[in-house]
This record gives sequence, C-alpha cells and structure tokens, in this order.
Amino acid sequence: MKKIVTITLLLVGVMTNFAQNLVDTGALIQGGVEDGSKLVEAYVKPLNKAIVFGLSDVTYSKIKRDDKHHLTLSVKLAYINIPNDDWTYDVTKLNLQHFEPKEADKIMAQTVFGDSLKSITLVSKEKDLLGRPLIEFDTPTGSQKSAMPLPFLGATYRLKYTNLSFNFIPYITIPDSDFKVGMLGVGVQQDLALFVKSLQDKSYGISIQGSGAYLYGHSDLDIQPGKIYTPVSITGQTTGPYDNQEINVSYTSLNLAAYFDYNISAHFNVFAGGGVNLGSSHIMVKGTYPVYAADPTGLGAVVADDVHDPLDIQNTFSRSKLDFGIRGDWDRFFVQLNYSPVTYGGLGLNLGYKML
Repeated sequence: MKKIVTITLLLVGVMTNFAQNLVDTGALIQGGVEDGSKLVEAYVKPLNKAIVFGLSDVTYSKIKRDDKHHLTLSVKLAYINIPNDDWTYDVTKLNLQHFEPKEADKIMAQTVFGDSLKSITLVSKEKDLLGRPLIEFDTPTGSQKSAMPLPFLGATYRLKYTNLSFNFIPYITIPDSDFKVGMLGVGVQQDLALFVKSLQDKSYGISIQGSGAYLYGHSDLDIQPGKIYTPVSITGQTTGPYDNQEINVSYTSLNLAAYFDYNISAHFNVFAGGGVNLGSSHIMVKGTYPVYAADPTGLGAVVADDVHDPLDIQNTFSRSKLDFGIRGDWDRFFVQLNYSPVTYGGLGLNLGYKML
C-alpha cells in the first residue's frame, strides 16, 4: 500500500527521496477493509490536498501586449507547504470498528508527511481466550517532509489580450519503478482591456483567469498473506491469486482568480491575485487481497479470507486562494516567482523560453 502514497510523489523522478522513507501499509487493508479504508484515507489525505491545490498553483501568466513572441514553453514547480497539524492524525477520532491504540497515551499516528521514525501500534478490540488482542500491526511512518514539490511542464499561446495555457506531465513510467503518472491542465487568462478601453495602454492591468487540471497515476501492487501479527492460529483460506493487484489514483483541480499586475520597469512586473480552488481525489485499489478478521462466533480465533476490489476512496477539497509575485521578461526568456500565503500554499517558480 505504500504505492498509494509514492505513485503521486514520484513525479518525473524529482521526488524519489520520498519513497525511501515510506513503509508498506498493506496491513491497513489486511486488518479489515472498513477500518483499513479509514486509516488509508487519514494517512494520505494531506497528500491529496497538496496535489489538488498544487495543481492550481503557478497559473498566472503575464499578458504582455507588446511582446512579439506568442508561444512560450516553460518548466513550472509548485512547492507546497504542509501544515503542522496535518503531519499526524488522531486514531481515536476515526471511529474504528475493530481496532484501537495498544497504548492509551499513544494515539497520534503519522501521515505521509509525518515523522520518519515514529509509529503507533493498533490492536484488535476482539481478544483471544487469554485476553490477548487477536490482531496487531504498526501504522506506517511518514516521509518527514514539511513541503512537497510538484513539477510540471507548460506551454502558453498569447493572443493580444488573451493567454491560452497548457500544463502537462507526459504519461511516463518513473525510472527504476513500475509507477506510471501523467497530468494535463488547461487555462485561460483574459485581460479586461479587451472590454474596457480605459485599461488599454496602461502600466497596469486587470485580468481574470480560470484553469483546470487532471492527474492520473497507476501501479501494480504486491500484498501477500502474513503481514500482520496474531497470537493464535489462523483459519479460513487466502488462496489468491494476488497477481491482479493494482491501484489507480486521480485528481481534479479547478481554479478561478482575478489578478492585478503593474509594470515597475521595462523588464519587470509585480502581480497580486485572489480566487478559489476546488477539486477532488479518487483512490481505487483493485484486485484480490488477503484480509484477516476476528472469528464472528466469538471463539477467540482469526479467520482469513480473500477480498476483491477493497478500496474506493473519494474526497473533495476547497480553499480561498491568494497569490503574490514578480516576473522578469527579456527577449527570449522569462522567470516568475510567486508566493501563496494560504493553507497548503507556498512558493511557485516558472522558467520559460519564448519560441515564436
């Protein structure tokens, strides 16, 4: 299950260090689908937010009316800050049906961005004949990263008062892995000078901008029987086959904003904007997986069974957006820096080359 996290972190090979600090979270499903879904959702929700909001960063594009170039290609990077409160989550607030913390004073588990060394132990509420928990496993550790980089490529075509933008990650397999990921986004930024003549030929401009993005990832999984601890013998059957396991993740992100920009010199302008972001995440785990549960007869035994297509987790997110930045334009090149001070905001970088 660590691929639930890493498939979206290992974008174009830039974030491979995340994978080195993640552990296999397959036991979260193996301890039961219902509780496992809640644990997986809590573990990856900060990552889902970071991607949904990060895909809407670095969307401003200067409408430079006197520029003789119309087509630009660029490399963009959103660097999303993760709030401290989302480095951990309280297991007792998940209303787990069958599991609880082994130690009453250790209830905070790590999310994907949490501590890389800490974890807590969950035990089943059901006990064997000697009073021992029937099932026991550790929650996964985090990557210990307070921010997440999200890189992608961009292309912008400029009409006189309108910029059409395309952002993308080619559908690729991450080197030395079986992760596949791709992204496509489109955006339109419209200078209001097209409609308000008094805004033409000014050192400042007002524009509105809308954009949308879709990111998709896929990977095979390899969750085999026996990744939990139980003090009793296991009945039932886990026969597989387990070679059909896969995970599919997708994210949509929408952005609507208004910008004010001001030319402070022939080469530099500053800009500020505000708007709204909203989007969704969808995680589907398909295939056959070994799952363990307390014997429903109450005889203090553990029953094994194969479960098909265990997870289908969807979330929606929204936030208000603020954006401040500076951009430098020269004959063929431009560089743009922006900062968003809101929750799951951060720095943005856009390096571009003017083609035509």
